[in-house]
Amino acid sequence: MAGEDAIRRAMDFVLSAGARYADIRLERSYATVIEFKDGVFREMSYGIDHGAGVRVLYSNSWGFSSSNELSLMELFEDAFKIGRALSSHEKRSEPITLADAPAVKEHFRLKTRIEPADVSMSEKKEMVKAAYRAAKEYSTQIKGVTISYVDGYGERIYANSDGSYIVEVLPSVFMRVHVVAKRGNILQEGRETTGAVGGFEVVKDAAPDAIAVKAADKAVRLLDAELPPAGEFPVIMDPRLSGVFMHEALGHAAEADHVLYGESILRGKLGEAIAYEGLTIADDPTIEASHGYYRYDDEGVPAHRTEVIRDGVLVSFLHTRETAGRLNTVPTANARASNYSEIPLVRMSNTIIEPGDCAFEEMREDISYGIYAMGMRGGQVDTVRGEFQFSAEEAFLIENGELKRRLKNISLSGRTLDVLKSIEALGKTKRKGSIGFCGKEGQEVPVSEYAPHIRVRKILVGGGAMPATSATHVPSHR
Repeated sequence: MAGEDAIRRAMDFVLSAGARYADIRLERSYATVIEFKDGVFREMSYGIDHGAGVRVLYSNSWGFSSSNELSLMELFEDAFKIGRALSSHEKRSEPITLADAPAVKEHFRLKTRIEPADVSMSEKKEMVKAAYRAAKEYSTQIKGVTISYVDGYGERIYANSDGSYIVEVLPSVFMRVHVVAKRGNILQEGRETTGAVGGFEVVKDAAPDAIAVKAADKAVRLLDAELPPAGEFPVIMDPRLSGVFMHEALGHAAEADHVLYGESILRGKLGEAIAYEGLTIADDPTIEASHGYYRYDDEGVPAHRTEVIRDGVLVSFLHTRETAGRLNTVPTANARASNYSEIPLVRMSNTIIEPGDCAFEEMREDISYGIYAMGMRGGQVDTVRGEFQFSAEEAFLIENGELKRRLKNISLSGRTLDVLKSIEALGKTKRKGSIGFCGKEGQEVPVSEYAPHIRVRKILVGGGAMPATSATHVPSHR
């Protein structure tokens, strides 16, 4: 990839021609993909991708150009011409102001125990096949098993006209197990995932066989589950569900671009008490060995923890440098792009819900009739109206404080702000919840959640299957 001197020359050229700001992301990525479905390798590939994406701010318009063929100078010239052409047609009501960010120079390589590139394809194949066998042999009712494994190794250079020059080398791994169980005409699914920005040890230490058995067990036990009652009930959400709920229903509404475009229920509520007074929620990309980890965002801003809600009060939105400039605040290192060919957007990383002081047994002891909902299958969120509908993976009916009948196909719906105010208790223990890929405007980035159990006074509960991924405004992460 190009060196700093060549990048500086290209930047100086567009700046001397009238550009206000410029930056570049050069990336080279290596990826291994394995998919083993119903005893057959459906995909087994190794690929290399490389290219660069350039942004140029001319007058009051952005120009963006990306390619894996053009020279640096051509990329900067193209982005400059696009920005200049747009500036002659677009008449913005307010100027684009980039919030200040430190100029950073660093070479960083994430240390791992086992580099994914050092593990042979045959060893990865055997690991996947062993996980498949573990799931398949769990029960004669297991009819379908799909194991997906991906590892990547990314090299990135980020530079901007403010003086930053950052070189990063980051490996990542991800594995998903999807199991289908059948009895008669009843079909049920079980899913489990593991992964992180880190080495091969992330998957190896998680014991792929055990993950596969866990997914199989979930699918089989749901065959005996019943449909839930309908109505408004007290609901306890397990860490997986509470984490994804806050990511989807609150986190996307806290992304400053939605706020600025009038697409968020949180607009105008900064500084207001919008939730249970004991609730603190943060976005934190600095957690090592997490799926949403990064050291710098895609504008070169150093990653750091950002509290969105503190003790029930909305204290911050999530920002890029531009949204922070427009709202006269500081960037929160939440500019993320799926790769060099995309423009950075305001995105979450790891959603953190801080624990409280209530044991799970205490949460349910005074519930005469309610629901314990676990995991997330998918759902819909409308950040404009603040409405949601989610489908839990499984649930239990709570009767007189005891977990009774197992339930399936349970949906939860309501208004986000009503639910935040209706929280009554937070569990004592914060656990790693779901990991997945969150979609926005056609881009997907890795995310995860860390959360405790949460008890809500009442949520509207219904039954019936929902799509695994669907949404209004905000695609659910998968």
